[in-house]
Amino acid sequence: MIQNRMVTMMSLAGGLAALVMAIVMWNPIFAALAGFFFALSLLVWKYGYLLIPYITKAGRIVEIRGGYEIPPTRDCIIKKSGNGFYSTKFLEIRYYESTVDKSEQDRSSMLSSFEKALASLKNTVKISLLVSEVDLTKEIDELKTRRSSAENKRRKLPPNSEELIRLDREIAMYNRQLERITRGDRPLVLTSFVSTTAYGVTREEALSKVRRQAKEVKTIVSSTLGADVADLFDLDMIRCFEWEFFLPPEVEQLKDEVF
Repeated sequence: MIQNRMVTMMSLAGGLAALVMAIVMWNPIFAALAGFFFALSLLVWKYGYLLIPYITKAGRIVEIRGGYEIPPTRDCIIKKSGNGFYSTKFLEIRYYESTVDKSEQDRSSMLSSFEKALASLKNTVKISLLVSEVDLTKEIDELKTRRSSAENKRRKLPPNSEELIRLDREIAMYNRQLERITRGDRPLVLTSFVSTTAYGVTREEALSKVRRQAKEVKTIVSSTLGADVADLFDLDMIRCFEWEFFLPPEVEQLKDEVF
């Protein structure tokens, strides 16, 4: 499967090549058309999920995925069970605050308010965290290369050179950065979403209930965690649903899926 970033780069490169060829052939009309259609194809490929819910809603298209239904609004996943229906809705959580950089009192207050907020929820809620370590090998190698280059320049300078002070500061800066990266806490990539499920005798009742629950969850989680919570639609929602069974096994694959 071609990765998202690769397709993006290929689209941009193709659009640039078409523009260059059109300009070389002295045809500005074709140049403008080439740039327009390549930009349009890129936007549709990357952000088509924003348009699909409107198209499916207008055409009342229902997608079936292995016994699960995706309604035309493409904001929930439905499953028929017995005489009723289950409906699940997914929300994205974007964190802007962390307990790591807070004082002990602020950390305790934040956790306490979050626990109280969760206790006030009337329905079952699942908060999922996908955590993966950031590979800093390239950054470390680059810092070591720059430090080595500065050290080589310093060795070639005479003892009374004014450049020595600047190079000493530069080398010290690289040493501090390397020490911070190699000895400090490893940075992590955090992807988080929350899901809630409702049951109804009819499909419409299940959808109505789960949307009300999602609004309540959005209000409580965003206010207590200091985070932005947004509804997920179409492919983003389906991806979170699939993550319930199989997670991206590698960091690069996770980056590609959330790109």
